[in-house]
Amino acid sequence: MINFSTINAPKAHKDGAALWVDFTIAKSGLKKVRKFNGDPMNTFFKRIKSKTRLLNPLKDFSMDEIPFEIRYDPLTGETGRVFDLPYKPPDRLDIEETIQRSRDTFCPFCPGKLEKSTPLFPKDFIPEGRIREGQATLIPNLIPFDRYAGVSILSGEHYIGIEDFTPERMRDAFSAALLFIKRVVGFDPEVKFLYINWNYMPQSGSSMVHPHLQVNCGDVPTNHLRMQIEGCKRYLNENGRSFWQDFMNAEKEYAERYIGEIGSTFWTMSYVPQTFWPDIWCIFSEHYSLTQLGMEELGNFLQGLSRVLHYFGQENIPAFNMSIFSVKEDDDFRINARISPRLLTRAIGNSDRAYFQTLHKEPCTVRPPESLCEKVREIFNK
Repeated sequence: MINFSTINAPKAHKDGAALWVDFTIAKSGLKKVRKFNGDPMNTFFKRIKSKTRLLNPLKDFSMDEIPFEIRYDPLTGETGRVFDLPYKPPDRLDIEETIQRSRDTFCPFCPGKLEKSTPLFPKDFIPEGRIREGQATLIPNLIPFDRYAGVSILSGEHYIGIEDFTPERMRDAFSAALLFIKRVVGFDPEVKFLYINWNYMPQSGSSMVHPHLQVNCGDVPTNHLRMQIEGCKRYLNENGRSFWQDFMNAEKEYAERYIGEIGSTFWTMSYVPQTFWPDIWCIFSEHYSLTQLGMEELGNFLQGLSRVLHYFGQENIPAFNMSIFSVKEDDDFRINARISPRLLTRAIGNSDRAYFQTLHKEPCTVRPPESLCEKVREIFNK
C-alpha cells in the first residue's frame, strides 16, 4: 500500500526537464522508490531523425531513402551522427608480425631494459624515482601531456591479448595509477583535474605494444572534461538536482542501453557514441574523485572493464581507447570512464577516423548502440 502522505510534490522544471517523485511503501517500512515522472526522450535522449535520398545501384537504381540520426549528448550537448549500416568488423588481422616488429624496434618497458631506459621522477616528488605496485611500474612520461604525467606499465609481459585482461592482471597498474594521483594531490595543491588513460595496440594510436596506462594530472581540464563539468553544473542550476542520478535512473527505466551495475559502478552504452563502433560509458555513482577510490571500488570497475574487453574480443575489435575523467573536489561531479573500440574499418587498413571526426569534431557510428546492447549485456552479466 502506498502511503500518499509521504509524497513530495515535485517542482516544475525548465525546458521539459524530467521530474522524479520520491514516495515510500508503507508495507515495506519506509523503502525509498524512484519513479520517473517525465519524458526521458525530451530530457536526456534528444535526437533529430533524418534521411538522405539517392538512386541506389544495389536496387536497380530505384529511389532509396537511407535514414540517420543526429543525437545530442545528454551531458555536454555535443552532437553525433548515428547510422544503421550493414557493417561488421573485419576479421582480426594476424598480429604476430606487429608484435615481433615491436620487439625488434626496441621496447623500453620489457625486463632488463626498463631500469636503464626509462626516466625517474624528481626526488622531491617521488623520492624512490618510480612507483612499484606488485608487477606494475609507474614512471614519468617523456611526453608532457600535463603538469604531472606518468606511465603505468602493467607487467613485464610484452603483449597481452584483448580478451586476456582479467581484473587481476590489470589491478597492479591501476593501483599504481591511483597511488601516483594521490601523491600528486598531496604534493601540489593547484592540481584539480585527474585522468587515467589507455591506448591499446597501434590501431588506437599507441606507439607501444607493451600494455601501459597514461596518468595525467593538472590545473587546466581537457576540453571534454570541461564540457562535462559545465554540463552537470548547468543541469543542477536548471533543475535543482544532480544530472548523474537522474540520468542513471532514466537509462535504467528506458532500458535500451543499460548494461548493468557492479558495486557502485553503472554501465551503459553511450547514447552518442564517440567512435565508429559504439562505445561504453561507466559512471561511479558515489564518487567524484579518483582520490576517493579504494581497492573495492577499483575491483568493481576492473571486473566491468574486463567483461567489456571480452566483448570487444568476440566482435573482432583489436584495439581500444579508455579514459577515466575525475576532479579533485566537486560534490556534483561523478568519476566516469569511456571505453571506445578502435579498428581498421576495411581490409585495406583505413582508419576509423576521417575528416568528420578529426576536423569537424563530430563523431559518427555505423551501428546504433541500442542494437548492440543485448549482446554486451549478455556477456557482461554472465
